[in-house]
Amino acid sequence: MLVSPAGFLLPAIRFERSSRERSRGVALEAAGAELVVGDMDRPETLPAALVGVGRVFLVSPMDDRIEVRERAVITAAKAAGVEPVIKLYGAVKHREDPLDRLHLASIAALRDSGLRWALLSPNSVMETSLLSQAESIKRTGAMWGCAGDGRIGLIAADDAAAAGVALLCGEPEPEHSYEVTGPQALNMTEIAQRLSLVLGREVAYNDLPEDEFRDLLIQQSGMTPEQAEIGVIAHVRAWKRGDANLVTNTVTELTGRDSMPLDEWLHSHRAAFV
Repeated sequence: MLVSPAGFLLPAIRFERSSRERSRGVALEAAGAELVVGDMDRPETLPAALVGVGRVFLVSPMDDRIEVRERAVITAAKAAGVEPVIKLYGAVKHREDPLDRLHLASIAALRDSGLRWALLSPNSVMETSLLSQAESIKRTGAMWGCAGDGRIGLIAADDAAAAGVALLCGEPEPEHSYEVTGPQALNMTEIAQRLSLVLGREVAYNDLPEDEFRDLLIQQSGMTPEQAEIGVIAHVRAWKRGDANLVTNTVTELTGRDSMPLDEWLHSHRAAFV
């Protein structure tokens, strides 16, 4: 876990540190941050990581241990008297699918804890949704999915992060879900057309039946069916239903600046697709 100079508990991470991550750690320490490791899979490490912490930003890997990991942090935060807790949730409506049930159980734990809490709920993120298609675009000239004509109010990761900082540094409304999105909702075909203009060559969007897209993910990425469901399919299924067709002004309200349009994001990330 990373403890900032202001005493915020930032995302708990478990990883082998690469040279890039080590250099980031050095930079954080140089800026006055104290680095503390707290492992969400080892709850006994969490109390020490909460010493001197004033607020918690709660986010965990997207897998079937979301509830277990986040309950461990909530329990430790309650014991340490650390609040508020800002939990990462989402603006996409998952309608109590397996992924959503894990998050809802974590939210129930927050509600039962008696701590003050609020939710940062981004729509689907441009980096996650589009950079994952970069290799396919370079090799096949196409993006692949099963989203149909569903529109998505994609948000840039920097805008979601800025909204999170505003909530951590401010006084969020208790138990409120702050839904943050980009400035427009587009479907995947329209996104492919805009990317084509940026790259100066055609990028197609190939829409597949859900089962075929799942098989493609498993074959090409090495995901298990369960990983494909929680990590990708559950989200794209919601897009197709229209459950990501949401645009809000919340980024502006929280940060004082407008969220980044897709065209601007595509230009700034053009190199990733060439």
